[in-house]
Amino acid sequence: MANIKFYPYKKTGTNKIYFRLNIGRNKDFRLSTGLTIQNAKDWNYTTNLPKENIAQNKKLKNRLIDLAKELDKFIDEVEKAENKSLLDIESKQLKAIVQKFNNLEPIKEKEFLVPYSNWYCEDLKKRTYIRNNIKYHYKQNTLDKYLNFSKILDKYQKHKGHKLKIKEVNTSFAVDFLDFLTDIETKSINTKGRYIKRLKTIVRDAQLNGCKVDPDYMNIKGFQDENIVTYLTFEEIDQIIEKEMPNERLQIAKDWFIISCYTAQRISDLHRFTKNNIQTIDGGKYIVLKQFKTAKNIEIPIHYKVDAVLKRYGNDFPPKFSENEQSQRTTLSTLIKEVCRISGLRQKVEGRYNGKKGLYPKHKLISNHTGRRSFACNFYNLGTWSTQEIMNITGHVNERNFLTYIDKSDPTLSRIARAKFDAMEKEDQRKKEPQLKITPRASNE
Repeated sequence: MANIKFYPYKKTGTNKIYFRLNIGRNKDFRLSTGLTIQNAKDWNYTTNLPKENIAQNKKLKNRLIDLAKELDKFIDEVEKAENKSLLDIESKQLKAIVQKFNNLEPIKEKEFLVPYSNWYCEDLKKRTYIRNNIKYHYKQNTLDKYLNFSKILDKYQKHKGHKLKIKEVNTSFAVDFLDFLTDIETKSINTKGRYIKRLKTIVRDAQLNGCKVDPDYMNIKGFQDENIVTYLTFEEIDQIIEKEMPNERLQIAKDWFIISCYTAQRISDLHRFTKNNIQTIDGGKYIVLKQFKTAKNIEIPIHYKVDAVLKRYGNDFPPKFSENEQSQRTTLSTLIKEVCRISGLRQKVEGRYNGKKGLYPKHKLISNHTGRRSFACNFYNLGTWSTQEIMNITGHVNERNFLTYIDKSDPTLSRIARAKFDAMEKEDQRKKEPQLKITPRASNE
């Protein structure tokens, strides 16, 4: 019977993680996992795994559990083989399993940033993450973002003219990389901030896998530009609803946009809407779905304006312009701008167009995401809906992310507060007014 136990080399500080593998009484192996814990005080000696007190340790714990599965699988295969015995297992075989698991072959590539980034992208396909105690695999969209980042790193390496080492990455490296993104790649502020964050993520992962790093990399911080929320008010949405479109193509785009404004769903979910998502629950009509990005199950009450759209298509959703999601996304984004222009949304407002902040006609700032933002802002500004009620429909997993959708410059909530203050004042004055005493009339008797 095989027994695997993980443990840090020492009880404090940054430590490599080892494993001890006992097979019966005759085989006792002690080998490195190639993984590292930042602080051995975070080790749980009851479970023989890291404590889940920080995200880094949660990730390390999952990696160790996956490694244990690989070792168990190897031992099981040996045990089932007719021409092999558990007593034949050698240390070099276990080392080979660990190396393959960490994909750090060849060892010479271990210290270089671009090869490690490419490996990270490949390894991400089999990794998982935990959210609300549920394990998820990374979606293709996330994988594509890191693949694209690796290509940018490769361009930066060619620009520098030498192979970049992981231990080179520090705050000075990040500043120079940002200059490259500004001068050569001309990326937007938000894109540059995300790239810096991904750079730090990859270096941290390399550190966990035993690579040499400059501790200063921990001081690198991702960032984003000032958040400018463009949304449509209820009145502006009604303006669109009431405006007749000149052709069927624009009418379909308009109908999808109305659905977006009153369901608050991302384009990835709108694209997957079918008649099967429409269900009657406790006498009410709902759109029931599992969100593509978050895998969260939600039930969206069908707003009467959405219901009016569905009835135009025989209690079904409008037709799509393409079965390909990216094509649908691109086409719809172009058409809804035109829908808003025709509907008269031409006033100049502050926004970001092609990455540049300025004053632009509002219809130019409309995107596939505007419907989702409009729902969040409009129902939040009503002042009668709780944040949790709105998040239950948008599917946001936390309030911090939800609040990035809210236009902080909008005066609606201040006006609501003003009205409530005035009402309080009137009520206080009413209470202080002397009450008229009613004297009973004298009897004539």
